Amino acid sequence: MTEVNFVHPAGDVVVRDVEVKVVDEQVTITGTVTPDVWEHIENEDIFGARSRTRSGTIVGEGDVRLVVTGPESATGPGAGPFAQDWRILDARRRLAGTPPDQEAWVGATFGEPLAWTRAAAALDELGFQLRESSTTSAHFEDSEGTSVEVAADADQRLAFVALHTPVDQPSGSALTETLVFLNHLNDRFPAGTLVVHDGVFSVKSGVPIPEGVDVSEILEALAYGLPGMNEMVLEGLRPVVSGTISATDAIAKVLG
Repeated sequence: MTEVNFVHPAGDVVVRDVEVKVVDEQVTITGTVTPDVWEHIENEDIFGARSRTRSGTIVGEGDVRLVVTGPESATGPGAGPFAQDWRILDARRRLAGTPPDQEAWVGATFGEPLAWTRAAAALDELGFQLRESSTTSAHFEDSEGTSVEVAADADQRLAFVALHTPVDQPSGSALTETLVFLNHLNDRFPAGTLVVHDGVFSVKSGVPIPEGVDVSEILEALAYGLPGMNEMVLEGLRPVVSGTISATDAIAKVLG
């Protein structure tokens, strides 16, 4: 076998000069891709080239030596192999000036993606920028000052996303109306918690992670869903906080 064509919706990936190893029903394929194919792999996050953790930097020009792995079942008869069944382990370029008879490569090794990586991609689409992160959590912010906290607790099996948006601090009758408004919505949306504290409106949702479920999928779903909920509630909340409308009118406006 000298060539493998991995099928992908964004465009197939042809890996040349391949070597194949099978250990315990796990297949490892080593081969080379052209610079334009490598760019395609990174741009489309094929094999997880963009979303998996990366140690090292792929520099220089020319072909990239690629190592990917997948289950032996992904090489079965029929169409494929499909790129979605494979993940990247290593990508390197030959070090410039290396004699043809010597092996000197520089590049990156890849590991499992951080739990919040897919949520980060979702938030990026919605206009949020990453501000700081760790292995378990990340913080984002948009141009309007809304911040998002994304976290995963593997020990407690909990996925958590919270949005915080500055609002005016209600007082007097507006405070009472604000509490009525938020309490009503909290009753309608038990999966989340809505609060106003010290001039900040927060939407919080913590979801238990069932065994066998990928936490990154839950965080991604929350990252897509909560910003929309945040905007919907703010449409009713802001005029209640300012005393412009009653909680009853705001509830009708939000819930239609």
